[in-house]
Amino acid sequence: MNWKLLMLGVVLIIISWIGYVAYAAITASPTVHASWGYVDEKTTEIWVDAELSKPLLVPVEVENLSLNFMGIPVARVARFDYGATRSEVNMAIVIDNENLVRSLVAYLDNGQTGEVEFRLKGSLLKVIPINADIRQVISEDVLAYLNFTAESKELAGGLVKSPALVETTFDWAGEQNGKAVLIAHMKFYNPNKYPVPITKLSFDAYANGIKIGYGETEETTIIPSGGYSTVDVRMYVDESRLTKVWEIHVKNGEMSKVRADIFMDISVLNQRYSIKLASYEETVKTDIMGGLNSMLENLLSG
Repeated sequence: MNWKLLMLGVVLIIISWIGYVAYAAITASPTVHASWGYVDEKTTEIWVDAELSKPLLVPVEVENLSLNFMGIPVARVARFDYGATRSEVNMAIVIDNENLVRSLVAYLDNGQTGEVEFRLKGSLLKVIPINADIRQVISEDVLAYLNFTAESKELAGGLVKSPALVETTFDWAGEQNGKAVLIAHMKFYNPNKYPVPITKLSFDAYANGIKIGYGETEETTIIPSGGYSTVDVRMYVDESRLTKVWEIHVKNGEMSKVRADIFMDISVLNQRYSIKLASYEETVKTDIMGGLNSMLENLLSG
C-alpha cells in the first residue's frame, strides 16, 4: 500500500470537506421562525425552527443554552434537534413562569433597570468548545403603561357630581407578605362649585377574569371647587396569580383583558354617597413573538 498516496487522499478529502462546509455556510440562506409551543401555569415553551438550503455536515452539540434576567434563570433549551446531514434545526426553549414573575419583581425593585444574560455552551466536531456569554442592560418604564381614568357621575338628580379621575400613575413600593406593592397616585378633578371630601377610595384589579390585586385608603382628601387633588392608594398585587394570567395571555394570542373597579365614598351637603365610580376595562396586546422573529430576521440579514 502506498501510504503517501493514502495520506494525500485523506488530506484532499479533508480539504474538500472544509471547502464544502465553508461554501454551505456562506450560501446556506437560513430561515428561522419562532412560535409559541405548549404553555401551562408553570412553564411556557417557545419553538424555534431553522431551515438551511443545504446540510452543513458539521457535528454540533449544545450542552447548555440559558437566559437569565436579574440573575434569575428564566429560560433554558430543553431540546436541540440537529443532524450534520440534515438541513433543518429544531429547538424548544422552556420558560419558567414563576421565575419570570420573580425576575420582573427584582427588575422593579432595582429601579426598572436590569441585565439580561445569554449563555451558550457546546462543541463543534465534539472537540472544539463553543462558549458564549452575552449581556445586555435594559431599562424600560413598564409602570408607565398603567393609567386609570374615569368620568364624573351625576348624583342626587344632577345636583351633585362625583369627582372625575383624570390620571393615575404608579410607583413601586416593594413587597409585603408575598404581594407586590404599588402606590397609585390618583388625580381627581372636582366639577362642583363647592369642595368635595373623598372619605374613602378603593379599587379591585382583574386580569383575564382573575382578581390580581386591590387597593384602599380611608384618609379623607378634600378636592377644592373646580380644582384638583391627588389621592395616594396602596395597591397589593398577588404574585402567585400572575403565572395563570400569563398562561391565558399567551393562549389568547398575546391578548389580555384588564379591569379595575373603582369605588368612592364622598360627603356632600351633609349627605354621604357610596358609588362605583367606574369599571375601567382595557385590552392589553403584546407582540413578543413578532419581536423575537424580527430580531432573528435582523440577526440573519446583518
